[in-house]
Amino acid sequence: MITVGTGSDSWSSANQAPFHSHLLEGSIAIITGGGTGLGRAIARELGRAGATLVLAGRRPLPLEASVDEFHTLGITAVAEPTDIRQPDQVEALVAHAVDRFGQVNILVNNAGGQFPARAEDITDRGWRAVIETNLHGTFLMTQAVGRQLIRQGHGGVVTNIVVPSLSRGIPGIAHSVAARAGVCGLTKTLAREWAPHQIRINAVGPGLFLTEGLREEMLHHAGPDFVERTSLCVPLGRTGRPEELGWLVTFLSSPLSRFVTGEYVTIDGGQSLAAGISLLPGV
Repeated sequence: MITVGTGSDSWSSANQAPFHSHLLEGSIAIITGGGTGLGRAIARELGRAGATLVLAGRRPLPLEASVDEFHTLGITAVAEPTDIRQPDQVEALVAHAVDRFGQVNILVNNAGGQFPARAEDITDRGWRAVIETNLHGTFLMTQAVGRQLIRQGHGGVVTNIVVPSLSRGIPGIAHSVAARAGVCGLTKTLAREWAPHQIRINAVGPGLFLTEGLREEMLHHAGPDFVERTSLCVPLGRTGRPEELGWLVTFLSSPLSRFVTGEYVTIDGGQSLAAGISLLPGV
């Protein structure tokens, strides 16, 4: 997932939302990695559609800052510092959400991380760290929320944020692509396994969304022309706006998509059709 674009479309979305503010009213949504970047943007759009937000992440300060911002927008949100790699913390997160709000309805697995490196240079420790967060942590969150949804007995929705271009690979982050491919396999398997419980689960692969954190990382590792170089491969001619990803996740989390499950949805301006992403110069 790579934020903000310039483009030919002139529609200003800064103070507008495409969904009714009651679309997700009464729904309790857990968003991992919800304190920064794309996770924060996703959470904001879910909240603008009426959901109550439980923001999870390892660092309390960004979570609290997001909660404060959302409160100014009239969005109910709470912060739950959580390391998704730790089963006891994951279980506590879900239990706290249920104790406070009575239920959980939506999970967005957005938390994750990786570092650009050639495959031959990735250490065993580095490989395991990325797999532990991006695959194992996602499974722990999905399992814990899935158990709660099954107990509640009235369905629910899980959306997994992964990477684009899985069919083409992404040189420079072999560890993350392997983990995210595992998440996509998990997505399709659970979409079938949990369908009798009316639990829907989908995966979303965001393309070039250059958040501040990612901007620093990519410019440092992939060179100062990374954004321009990659944008040239986007048929729509621009990078994505964070709220556009939020809108897609809101749609998938809502009754508007109640017949959609087991899908891997790419949102990248057509980039995966034109050329793949690479974090390695010349590859």
